[in-house]
Amino acid sequence: MKRYPRYRIPIGYMLLFSFFIVASGLWLFLLPQGLSETGSLIATMQQLVKSPAPKSWQQFVEIAAPHLFAMGTLIFIVAHFLLFSTKISRHFSMRLSLWLYIAALVDILAYALIIVGIVTTGWIKLAVLAVFTLLFLMLLAAVAVSLFQ
Repeated sequence: MKRYPRYRIPIGYMLLFSFFIVASGLWLFLLPQGLSETGSLIATMQQLVKSPAPKSWQQFVEIAAPHLFAMGTLIFIVAHFLLFSTKISRHFSMRLSLWLYIAALVDILAYALIIVGIVTTGWIKLAVLAVFTLLFLMLLAAVAVSLFQ
């Protein structure tokens, strides 16, 4: 951080809070997919790949609208903390943020591919969710690295 050493406390809290938001989001995604019945993460993922939970267009819209807002806002807030960074280049942080927004959008729209019937298994949802989670963890790590001088 350039000239703002006291910002480390709220930024550190934000990093911890954002990590738990992503963790709870993953948990809440897996529960209706069968985690509550099987109790096993591997079995739930295998069940999701074989046959994802059926959704209608109405359910898709009910899920997609708040997720677009929430995911976009969270990315926006976390990415703006990189403006204070002296260690992470702006080019890298801008590219990472852009790819994160794209991954969030594709993650939300993955169920549309399943509803339409283009994709019949849930592998696309798991793959895009994994990419989004990894990119967001990279963003959190970049902000954490920028905290220490």
